[in-house]
Amino acid sequence: MKAGSLIDKCADKGVEYADCTSITYKKLRVDHVCGQSTINRSAGTIYVLKVLWRGRWGVCASPKLGDEVLDEALRLASASAKGDVKLAHRRPVQGGFVIGQKRPITESDGSDVVDFLSCASKSLGELFSDLQDFRAAVEATVTTRAMISSDGVNAYEVKPSVVGSFAARARSGEVAMFEVFGSGGLEVLEKADPRRIAEELAFRLLYAPKAKLLNPLYRGSKFEVVLMPDAASKAMQAALRSVLDARVPKHLSEEGYEGLTVLDDPMLEGGYGSFFFDDEGVKARRKKLIESGRVVSLLHSRETAYAYGVEPTGNGRGLAIPPQPLHGNIVVELGDWSAEEMVEETKLGLLVHSAERSYVIEDLLVLEPETTLLVVKGEVREPVKVNWLAIRLHELLQSVKAVGSGPVGSAREVVFGCEAASYSPPIKLEMRAF
Repeated sequence: MKAGSLIDKCADKGVEYADCTSITYKKLRVDHVCGQSTINRSAGTIYVLKVLWRGRWGVCASPKLGDEVLDEALRLASASAKGDVKLAHRRPVQGGFVIGQKRPITESDGSDVVDFLSCASKSLGELFSDLQDFRAAVEATVTTRAMISSDGVNAYEVKPSVVGSFAARARSGEVAMFEVFGSGGLEVLEKADPRRIAEELAFRLLYAPKAKLLNPLYRGSKFEVVLMPDAASKAMQAALRSVLDARVPKHLSEEGYEGLTVLDDPMLEGGYGSFFFDDEGVKARRKKLIESGRVVSLLHSRETAYAYGVEPTGNGRGLAIPPQPLHGNIVVELGDWSAEEMVEETKLGLLVHSAERSYVIEDLLVLEPETTLLVVKGEVREPVKVNWLAIRLHELLQSVKAVGSGPVGSAREVVFGCEAASYSPPIKLEMRAF
């Protein structure tokens, strides 16, 4: 059965709205373990039918289309506890969109990726003599997403993406990890450069054993914290995804750091979270979320846009669930501070070079550092062990003290089956250390 015929049957059943999306992927994965590389390929297609019936969402995913898919979607809609859903009007997207790639991977034999990983492994061995093992995996995917709806959406998008994951273990047991990712082909990896990846892993392995426990008297105290680009990206992504979700917006201070401006840019070239239209058929667009320290826009699905009386922002995302507000690429605009200046202006603080993860618990933003150094009177001192750093979300904008002029780091996540990312320069803010 074709998607158009299934949409017609939805109308015959009295469905208020329906859309059908096909997701076809081709994937090439290269694993590099103990100097040996293996290459695997996979491909597949999945169909997702979303119906809004009697004010309730029903979503069914299946490897093929048929009447049973519609029946299941209607059953799920009738069983849904949440009713009276209404959608804001939007202009249905039409046409084809392709995210470019300079050097395709999925159609190649994978030898270029193998060479890249071998080079990274060799460089790391030269930089770090106490290396026990090095493991890496590169996954390249080309995803074609085609969507048709009962109200005029008829569009498709082709997106190539690459994720490279690198892990190194020292003989002492210390482990360091690093990721490279983006939309595109082999150029995503080459932009990172195997030598730089090796240098990053070596830095983390060298500093980890030297870290001393943070003075117990400092625990729970507020510090000036300089987050280097990758750590800043993780923190901002976790915080803003929670704070700016229109379903459950958090209260933020009205006045924040004037030098902080944040965008959601799903059209960012090479962005891991880039897309041309969301999962509701709304065309993606670049928009300001925070301007001069003030929140100027939330992330909306069509449902929340109707509730707020605003236009959809193109952030309704979710493959096999009702669309939820989610960013594409969070971009923190460059400020006018260098990282060196941030450190020089710090009397007693912490420099977080990298972080394992960041997340939100109720009203608390938590960052778990990986490599942290103590800063005293503007000088970087010894590495210290910090379990986690935290700040109340409503204090976030006021706590920012400086935004860097570069370089820019990144963090990625997959939410609701959708790719999203954050890009940020160094940021200085106040957080409590534990």
